[in-house]
Amino acid sequence: MILPILDQALIILPLLIGAYITLSLLKVPDFSLESAYLFGAVMAFVGQDLPLPLIICNAMLGGILVGTIVTTLNQYLKLPYLLAAIISNGLFHGITQYVLGTSLKSFHPALMVSEHYLFALVGVCLVVVIGFALRSQLGYSIAIFGNNPSFFRHHPISGRYVIYFGVLVAHGCAGIGGFFFALSNGFVDLTMNFGVILLCLTALILGKSILRTHLPNILVPLIGLVTYFCVQQTLLRIGLDLKYFNFFQACFILIALYFFQRNPKSSLDHLGV
Repeated sequence: MILPILDQALIILPLLIGAYITLSLLKVPDFSLESAYLFGAVMAFVGQDLPLPLIICNAMLGGILVGTIVTTLNQYLKLPYLLAAIISNGLFHGITQYVLGTSLKSFHPALMVSEHYLFALVGVCLVVVIGFALRSQLGYSIAIFGNNPSFFRHHPISGRYVIYFGVLVAHGCAGIGGFFFALSNGFVDLTMNFGVILLCLTALILGKSILRTHLPNILVPLIGLVTYFCVQQTLLRIGLDLKYFNFFQACFILIALYFFQRNPKSSLDHLGV
């Protein structure tokens, strides 16, 4: 029982790390993570005959491509980030349909290691690398951008560089998460990205409610992920049908938003959503 739950957590971990960077630190409405998640799986499918390290790179590049488009629309065409994300989702939905040809494709790449070891190894590497990056000057710059974007306009620092870096890293992580999901299920599905933003928001609210900090901290998505699965398994044990779980997540987010608006000692900015 524990091993399947651990696998599920490790599959979601790259996506949640990416969501933490954009939704919580940069504080942008990054719905394009859904497209990065799906297109990462699509790029892995396209390169499934390649060696495993190149498949992972392909998945990451798929996510990065989505991040590049949405950030360029936002930074150079001056579109609001939400509008840029919506347009990017539409573009990549069409591209994905063209590449796959159908709504479902079988996905069984040859692996040098078992899925369990692959998920664990990549997850540990991401936590270590992103954890150190968030503690660097660049990591703090991402947090500053999210809290006060005008800071960069008054100092000789490139805010554009900061948001590009943060979004591209986040979308690259989401692409790896999409590859993991497709690998574990044995197929790439056009609807596999449905509900991932709700999942990320739920886990991040849980993580930031427990670990109350404004500083970049890789423990936030980790704690949020563990808490999320504890809540999920508890609800399943008391009889909640999993098909209603998105409804539960949406209700939880609404309740959390209502509570933090009503509580003068708390704020939505503290949650970073």
